Amino acid sequence: MNIKKESLFKFFHICIFLNLSSSAFLLAQRNITSEDTQIPIENNILSLSPVNSKNVTTYTNKSDAYLKKYQQQSFYIPTKNDRVITLKITVHVFKPMGDTGRWQMNDNNFNGLPALKYMLDSITNGNQERFSWKRNASYKVEGFNPVFISDSKINYEITNIYFYSNKDLYLINNDEALFNYIFKTDSTRIDEGMPLVFNGSPGPGHLSSYKGSAAVVTTLQAFDIVFSRSHLLHEIGHAFGLGHTYANALGAGSEWQNFNGACGSIDYLSDVFPNNNPACNADRSAPTNPPCMSCCEIIPDTSNNIMSGARYNRWISPLQMGRRIRTMHLDANNGHNLRQFAKDIESDHKNAWVINTNELWDFDIQMYNDIIVKPGVTLTITGKVAMAIDGKIKLEKGAKLIVDNGEITGWCKSGNWIGIETPMVKKKKNKKTTAVLIKVINGGTINKSKIQMPIDTN
Repeated sequence: MNIKKESLFKFFHICIFLNLSSSAFLLAQRNITSEDTQIPIENNILSLSPVNSKNVTTYTNKSDAYLKKYQQQSFYIPTKNDRVITLKITVHVFKPMGDTGRWQMNDNNFNGLPALKYMLDSITNGNQERFSWKRNASYKVEGFNPVFISDSKINYEITNIYFYSNKDLYLINNDEALFNYIFKTDSTRIDEGMPLVFNGSPGPGHLSSYKGSAAVVTTLQAFDIVFSRSHLLHEIGHAFGLGHTYANALGAGSEWQNFNGACGSIDYLSDVFPNNNPACNADRSAPTNPPCMSCCEIIPDTSNNIMSGARYNRWISPLQMGRRIRTMHLDANNGHNLRQFAKDIESDHKNAWVINTNELWDFDIQMYNDIIVKPGVTLTITGKVAMAIDGKIKLEKGAKLIVDNGEITGWCKSGNWIGIETPMVKKKKNKKTTAVLIKVINGGTINKSKIQMPIDTN
């Protein structure tokens, strides 16, 4: 962890609700004259240069593959062999020179920089955010026993801590002013990691947003490392699209009132809220959720879920884990767009995504694994697929890849993906090899791969 002094000083608190509105992305279809591209086999790896740099990729998010598979949080529930994905977080502390209290730049001060670093270290690199405790609730529902998964396969990493001594911004309750100041100081800092901003505003900490991406803004509080840690994990959970398990005044930040997690929705947390819960009775202030007859947690009926309000919240349900991982894949999670802060990673070659049936990918997805298209199966891409470092798409015998006004590219800053691997074609004496047909039509593109090959557009 690097510490960079800017105009110095620092500070902190935590306690937060969400006010980030949902956003969808839908682009209009563009029709262009189609071209079929035949690519000869060389070294068993194929890659294409752009056919048309002016293409408009279409994200309709209406295919069966998206609706029944890739948008489902259950699809992303982690398994033992899954890759760990790291969310980068950049800390920004607004604290005037000479101000007393938390996060002083005095290494000998109990409330100084060492305390800040200790607290941040306690929620990063697998210390708290990655591993879940078992569920512990003050109420029981017959037959309700959620599966326990320890490793969520998501961890956090602090990239830098930046300090700003601007007095005018110390107590201000204006997120945009804070973000604009950071941006004007050094525009690269906003994109370095998910912004975690501390200042002395008297208002509650909260989930925020800057230029369409999630950020967390927190305020000063008395020194309490346990509370601080719990609430930072809680608020970053909001950035992943998780809502409160309890009911808020006016519903702010609650799971099914603000995060579309109502009964019957794709985001319903059936492993957090028991159906037909006898604790949901007419005397409770928490709203019920028909027809599931589940309800928000409310004292005395609470659990140790990470999105509840207790000090020692460490339980993450499998579906909550799945939603966090989905957020790092799809750019469709209430506009939070956390995946742009994913740490560069080499593609997982051993545990590839296997495509067993014909699929249309009309969505925008960021990959951390190779893709294998099985024999006789066609993968059609009208959206955008971004591959990790050294990632590849493998077409087995008889498989087809069609890029129809879509795009296959790389997403990592420190390295590109490899390209497309095709089946070996046996050469016979005095016979030519059979070309592999990969269709790139309607302005589709395949770019940023390590192996570039010319496209035959004749």
